[in-house]
Amino acid sequence: MRGNELLDKMELIHPAYIEAADEKPAGKKHAWGKWAAAAACLCLIIAAIPFFANKPSTPHGGMDGEGGPPHIVIDNIKYYISAHLSASDELPDGFVAAGNKDIDGGYENCPYYLNPDMPEWVYVYHEVQTYGNVDDTGTLINIPPNNAYVRYVDERLRNADLVCFNGRYYISMWSADCYSDNPDVTKEYYDKIYSLYDLRMEGSVPDGFELAGTAAFTGDDTIPKGNLASNQAEAAVYFNPDDPSVILVETHWFTATAEENGQTRHDGYDVYILYDCPFITEAETIQFHDKSFNRSDLSPETIEWLEWYNGLTQDEQLSISSIPSDLYKLYGFPDAETIEAGN
Repeated sequence: MRGNELLDKMELIHPAYIEAADEKPAGKKHAWGKWAAAAACLCLIIAAIPFFANKPSTPHGGMDGEGGPPHIVIDNIKYYISAHLSASDELPDGFVAAGNKDIDGGYENCPYYLNPDMPEWVYVYHEVQTYGNVDDTGTLINIPPNNAYVRYVDERLRNADLVCFNGRYYISMWSADCYSDNPDVTKEYYDKIYSLYDLRMEGSVPDGFELAGTAAFTGDDTIPKGNLASNQAEAAVYFNPDDPSVILVETHWFTATAEENGQTRHDGYDVYILYDCPFITEAETIQFHDKSFNRSDLSPETIEWLEWYNGLTQDEQLSISSIPSDLYKLYGFPDAETIEAGN
């Protein structure tokens, strides 16, 4: 969760539940810097986010029996409570009742809800609690415990910083797992990129990298889709035409050491590496700008054209003057045979 979102909320939360929700499942490495920064940010900000009531059957601190965040297992996939503590009074559109399950974290016989178009999320209905909202006068208004629909996220996606660029997926070096039994990337690949770029670099863009554009923010816990999209924030993205294995995402951070005599801002780039996204089945869908299409609805020639088109840079795409007619109609344009592809 970004700091400005926390400031916007201006509520209070028990720190034990922040720790439980933000904790990563065991096996993730190399992410200490990012989460240390997040913890420091939380220490400075008074915020209120829904947190999970410490019922008598709930392990201390909101952890599950394995010492991690609360989770639910469905079809042999673990879904952990969202690190963004997303809860709502109404069930999000598209999710339907799928049964009842116990939550490894203390909640029993909870209704849960699935969406076939969004298999990376599960919503679970159980009790949440906030310490309250702060009104315009600064007075804390207590809110009693209440039931809500709580987002749980596939363990492979939870806390994964992703960018989709030209139909390819990239994961940040901060969040990439290279140690578990089912890693995001191999350790050899991770170590190779780390030796060349580190996790983050300060200063100007290295030689050979070009601006791809500004990534659109698709939302927390999402799988970004589109020509250039991110599940972290809107940010400038740079690529190297001679090395498609790496992209750089513009960022900034702050330090406050004794020697600095105050807070210092640093500008630079987070390093993202090529990632075989397990949530995307290439055989089923293919992307064109902001929309995905079933391959079964397209001709083989159109699929071949799209694979070629998605490998172009944005400037190259803008130079294309026409698109296949079946793609044109599926995209929602009026009847015609051609249209400028960059529009």
